[in-house]
Amino acid sequence: MLIGFSVENFKSFFGVTTLSMTATADKEHQEFNVIQTEHGNFLKSILLFGANASGKSNLIDALYYMKTMVSSAFDVQTEHIKLCHPFTFSEAAKNKPTKFELSFIIDGVTYEYGFDILNNQISREYLYTTIKRRTKIFERTSPDHTSISTIKRMSGINVFKKNVRDDVLFLTWAAFANNPIAMKVVDWISNDLIIISSDRTVSPAFPYTAVSLPFLKKSDNTLVGMKIPSDRKLRAIYSTFDENWNPIGETDVPFKDYASAGTKTMLDLSAAFGDNDTNGKTIVIDEMDLHLHPSLVRHLISQINSIEDNRSNMQLVCTTHDVLLLDEDIRRDQIWFVDKDERGVSNLYSLSDFKDVRKNSDILKRYLLGVYGAIPYLNRGNGYA
Repeated sequence: MLIGFSVENFKSFFGVTTLSMTATADKEHQEFNVIQTEHGNFLKSILLFGANASGKSNLIDALYYMKTMVSSAFDVQTEHIKLCHPFTFSEAAKNKPTKFELSFIIDGVTYEYGFDILNNQISREYLYTTIKRRTKIFERTSPDHTSISTIKRMSGINVFKKNVRDDVLFLTWAAFANNPIAMKVVDWISNDLIIISSDRTVSPAFPYTAVSLPFLKKSDNTLVGMKIPSDRKLRAIYSTFDENWNPIGETDVPFKDYASAGTKTMLDLSAAFGDNDTNGKTIVIDEMDLHLHPSLVRHLISQINSIEDNRSNMQLVCTTHDVLLLDEDIRRDQIWFVDKDERGVSNLYSLSDFKDVRKNSDILKRYLLGVYGAIPYLNRGNGYA
């Protein structure tokens, strides 16, 4: 279960930027939209709104970058670290580390893991757990492996410290050495944190499964089945009819040629949404409404904000331009905005940060009027009315 994500000095985010799944004390829609745990109450979903180029995708990219670093092999990490993009438009950013931090819960234990990158090196890295109190598992204070300190439960991997390069994560080495704590953290980030970009690149890539079919039929009810022949190219199965429209059989066609963009999107989402027993995974989607009918988007979000349809407490974080979602049954702390200022700096904030928002406030109207920011700058210096 995701608690929060923080990033600093990455792409359009200059200062510390934190997306929090922690629920406020607001009781609105609490029964359906909030997960209650011994560590606190957490949101099932967050919707991110903002103008084009405001930085919504950059926030998803930051999370994807962190995930890729953690889940990649050592040689891939040494190349991936070179792709880190600090904030471009300030001289101060050049000597400032890029920071990433994730906090999440696994089996009732809270984990905080983060690392800093400066000059293509890991300048800091740390892991803390909280059961009854916050405990340091390990900490790295410089690129040099001699700066790594660990608790006794990780003493068995100290022999590997000398192998930790300045451009590779110690966490990955610890997992490679079969340390149970490190393996659990790497597994959660690699497999339970599902990130789907706006180009519908799924990470990790999921194969078609049996649960996909009923899910796909939500977008194409004429679909009868799916199959993967020996050439591994997915095919869709449809009914065939005679001259009088009587069903006479079935035929299969290449999925990529016959499926609509929306059905292809649904296939990308199927592994995450299609299985109700998906063990509390966190789904992060950039432009969730891309190629999907508004009713379908609402249906998917309602699945997450549900007791019956979301028994495993899956979570959803998505960016969207569908402002009509602001009229749905969502809490104020589930609505977040990304706005970019005149210096090119993206700022992230929640509707719950505004103290004058009441339950009967017309949030949609106020947002379109610019009360909360995060809307396009129209009719300013472009010569058009």
